[in-house]
Amino acid sequence: MPDAATQAPEDSKGAVPRLTRPLRPVAPGLVPAAVLLLAPPVLHLLRVDPLTLALLWCATAARFRSRLTTLDRLVLSAGLLTGWGCLLGVLASLWPWGLHPVALAEATALPLAALALTRPGPPPRLALPLTDRLLLLAFAAAGWCCLRPLLGEDATGRLAVLFHGEDLARHFALYDAVLRFGGYLVFHREQAAVALQDGFQSYPQGSHLVLAALTGFVRGGTGAPPALTSLGTFTLLTGTVLAACVAAVLWAACRAAGPAFGGWAVLLLCALTGGYLVLDEATGLLLSGFESEIFGLTLFALLTALVLRPLARPGEQLLLLGALTVGISFSYYLLLVTAVPLLLIWAVVHCRRLRPVRRAALAAAAALTGTAAALPVLANWRQANSPAVLAMPGGALPVVRHLLLPLLAAAVLGLLTAAARRNAVRRAALCAVTTVAGLVVALRQYQLASTGHTEYYYEKLLHQLVVVGLIALGAAALPLFGPPGRGRTAAGNPARAVRAGAAALVVLAALVLNSQTDDGTSGWQTSRFAGYLHGDRAAPFSASLVTAVHVTRPVPDPGIGVLLTEPRQGEDPRFYEGNLWLGVLARDNGRSWRAWIWGRWRRTPQEIVQFADRSPAPLRVYLDDPALAAATARLAGPGRAGRLEVVLVRYTGDGRPLIGPIVR
Repeated sequence: MPDAATQAPEDSKGAVPRLTRPLRPVAPGLVPAAVLLLAPPVLHLLRVDPLTLALLWCATAARFRSRLTTLDRLVLSAGLLTGWGCLLGVLASLWPWGLHPVALAEATALPLAALALTRPGPPPRLALPLTDRLLLLAFAAAGWCCLRPLLGEDATGRLAVLFHGEDLARHFALYDAVLRFGGYLVFHREQAAVALQDGFQSYPQGSHLVLAALTGFVRGGTGAPPALTSLGTFTLLTGTVLAACVAAVLWAACRAAGPAFGGWAVLLLCALTGGYLVLDEATGLLLSGFESEIFGLTLFALLTALVLRPLARPGEQLLLLGALTVGISFSYYLLLVTAVPLLLIWAVVHCRRLRPVRRAALAAAAALTGTAAALPVLANWRQANSPAVLAMPGGALPVVRHLLLPLLAAAVLGLLTAAARRNAVRRAALCAVTTVAGLVVALRQYQLASTGHTEYYYEKLLHQLVVVGLIALGAAALPLFGPPGRGRTAAGNPARAVRAGAAALVVLAALVLNSQTDDGTSGWQTSRFAGYLHGDRAAPFSASLVTAVHVTRPVPDPGIGVLLTEPRQGEDPRFYEGNLWLGVLARDNGRSWRAWIWGRWRRTPQEIVQFADRSPAPLRVYLDDPALAAATARLAGPGRAGRLEVVLVRYTGDGRPLIGPIVR
């Protein structure tokens, strides 16, 4: 019998009308591909570039075929896009469009559009189980804790909160230069020579480039705003990165625990993990100004979670591990010291999952990842080519040992149970925590043999042990506490919710009572988070002085500014951070860093004049002692009018600085 769709009925006169061809169905991926390619320029013309970013994020999340919740998809797609953005920055540093949001969006949309045309994705699943809803609540709480002291403040207020984070000043200089020159500074060495101290052009800049790209999407274009505005944006972004790091560790610990440890029991794990990080370690990283390390630890947490509990599809697993490894290397390649052993643990413990993958594909993935991850290391080879770098001195807040040791003990004991040893995820977790702990011990012994005491990078490696320990504790949660129940009965059980909430409060209270540092003081008031929240380490007078001096300087300024003022309210911009911040705000740290070092100590008129004579650029000194200012001006005389300028700093009754007049 003919098909009814193609057989035409006869009309009343017996004539058979002409047959019509059925319409060919449109390729199912054509519309999504067209939307992805056309949306960036259209949304840019409408001045809503953040919607482009959201579109690419959601489109990437929809491509996963592994069984994942909506929150899992969003978290993993954020990690994938971050690694892609770090690698794309190499191309963006060479093409003529720099970090323009349309160029970056189109370069990201092209592979997504190709996938949409060739392999249509699965239908989206938008369900949020109770575990994810509780995780989102924990994310929001962590974000409030990390951003509360920065929100509602102007650029000067945010600078005051983070004033003593010396490294943050250099990270701001990198971010601002990447924003202005449109790419990695290793490709713009000459342009960045004035803004950066020599050697920092090759410092790993993945975090700075990603933040600069996000700034471009928000602003709808390229280039940098005035330095003070750029600083206010950067400090807020740094707090956001810290919140993302805490959220990543929370998600990773819950993924390591697995679906059996779901429902209301997640509150207990979130309280333990988030409370530990916020009260001490994560806040300490922010106060120290370790922006790139925080960014790298965020990706490192996602990688650790995938090492312990891989995705169901090996191709997606390889893609994510490769992108995260590249992002880690571009952001803070010291993390590769632990990331590479973790990847080997994944390949050994979960080798059965790799059997369907061809060896050629595995070799290609390893070669591509290794080559891309080696780029920032090779660019900075002058600083990274010797193991002696690991014994270099530096300033870092010490990790709180009296909290770290019980954390590691609980994780290891939970992973040594019979139930844990029979599970591949928990075997991988045990291998991960013991391997990283072994690396920590090895570095400690190396530093003791080299210098007689532990140094900067030992504390940095302990930060990685904290992250791995917290995620491993999530894997150990099920053997320690047993399955909390499944399905709707567990989710809707009020008694279980009350018990989980009470246990979470008890854990938080115990962390609060023990969150003090190891220096012998006691009480929650001595914790780093309490100091951050209450502004104990803030420097409002110093920040006001630095910004007041900055806004009075000419633009561009051919001279170098140096603060030689006396401390106020226990703050001291003269001896350390003040001149560093002044230099990065003036975008001349490449030539003013010597004046920053020279200005750490009190100087006589003779020393000021002598330094001005040796300075490669005209010197402008700011003094708040009228007698010292007058003596310096007299000694300089009219012959040094173009080489040395003395400016008097006065203060109002409420401590507000007044810059000027120039002392003749």
